[in-house]
Amino acid sequence: MDLFLQALINGVILGGFYAVMMLGFSVIWGVMGVINLAHGEMIMLGAYFAWFLNSNYGVDPFVSVLIVMPVMFLLGYVLQLVLINRVVDRPILASLLVTFGLSIAIANLAKLVFTADLRISDTTLSGAWAFGGVTFPVTKTAIMGVALVIMSSLHLFLQRTRTGKSIRAAAQNKQAARIVGIDINRIYALTFGICIAITGVAGAVISPVQAVFPFMGTPLTLRAFTITALAGLGSIPGALMGGVVLGIVESMIGIYVSGIGTNLAIVASFVLLVVILVTRPQGLFGGLRPHEEPAQI
Repeated sequence: MDLFLQALINGVILGGFYAVMMLGFSVIWGVMGVINLAHGEMIMLGAYFAWFLNSNYGVDPFVSVLIVMPVMFLLGYVLQLVLINRVVDRPILASLLVTFGLSIAIANLAKLVFTADLRISDTTLSGAWAFGGVTFPVTKTAIMGVALVIMSSLHLFLQRTRTGKSIRAAAQNKQAARIVGIDINRIYALTFGICIAITGVAGAVISPVQAVFPFMGTPLTLRAFTITALAGLGSIPGALMGGVVLGIVESMIGIYVSGIGTNLAIVASFVLLVVILVTRPQGLFGGLRPHEEPAQI
């Protein structure tokens, strides 16, 4: 029973990270219709930024988010205006190729700058709390706390502020939003900047628990696909539930299947992706963008 409870707790904590990790990917897709294949590389950049501040200036990764967030927002804002905005209204293949090329460029640039050595940040939030036969890793619990704060803040921003309502309007119907005076290009740039900032924070907070290296991004992008399919485009409650479901599945398989559990957990996440895409392509929780029925031939 203790083993089951431990696997459950590990899965919930892992799900918190997955939720904040995929949030930017999901919102960009939901609002702009752009599938950002460089999403994992943005997590990698945030992780390297936190590691650099930690190793050179002793800044704790959980404190470094105060620096990482505005810098990554600026990077996302400029990237959208200079590059992504040129392919938003083109066929989706164009945005896929552009972001795929961007992911390769960022990963190889990181390899030139930081080499392929594995890096990890130090944090004062280490150790574990033990309650009733189960343990709560302090660092991963703190990551879960950061994830909840970010998701709550983004939810309030989208629901209560004028800019957030403009972002939702752009996601629902871009032409109608233009008619009522919403500057779509500015809203897209803000959306991309905010999402890249959140993604960078996700990278910063995992830098103490996951090795940072230039090609860590691709598996994270693929997991973002799985959780987005499970949750629905831009759905914040769905992101949390989807992340927790995937985290619990991976944790249970990792603990109960000896020997190959970790590798089998990765396979299970992509089996889950296929099942959701076939049975409920709009996700379990809806999202920012209305579901489009396939055209009848």
